Amino acid sequence: MSKILKNILAAGVMASVVGFVGSAQAADEWVVDATDSEIEFKGTQLGAEFEGEFKAFTATIVFSPDDLAGSSVSVLIDIASVDTQNSDRDSQIVSPDWFDAGQWPTAQFVTKSFSEISPGKYQAVADLTIRDVTREVTLPFDLEITGDKAEAKGEVIIKRTDFGVGQGQWSDTAQVGDDVTIEIEIEADRK
Repeated sequence: MSKILKNILAAGVMASVVGFVGSAQAADEWVVDATDSEIEFKGTQLGAEFEGEFKAFTATIVFSPDDLAGSSVSVLIDIASVDTQNSDRDSQIVSPDWFDAGQWPTAQFVTKSFSEISPGKYQAVADLTIRDVTREVTLPFDLEITGDKAEAKGEVIIKRTDFGVGQGQWSDTAQVGDDVTIEIEIEADRK
């Protein structure tokens, strides 16, 4: 093969590679609309369900359905922002027996991977860290993107005792149930 033909073939291969890489869709950055976004939870106390939410959190979101491998989400939750509509329960939640917000003021959710289940339905595998204990969780969620706006809704059930939430007498799940449902509703704008 002549040197000229080799150079032409090499240039063609390089152009194809550059064209493919250049056309790959990069994941988009999103900014959370804090006024329309919520992180809520449900638990049981003496057999009765109660609900609450964490009113303060920050999120870094890079996501595109066309680039799940390049997508990532990191959420930092302010434990002291808990609100269950019961001041006694709220003060207990941040105490050393429960979340110990004095020592561990935040909980963190960091994705490891995303997969598409069906159109508009995804799941995120992530590390959830509470009280300096990290466990892997899988969060299924629905996602709707319209123009530059996105809305995600999902829920995951965790066991509070897996994270050491509820020390001493509270490690017994007879009074406060072990299962906690975490629900997210996030609205965001494309950056």
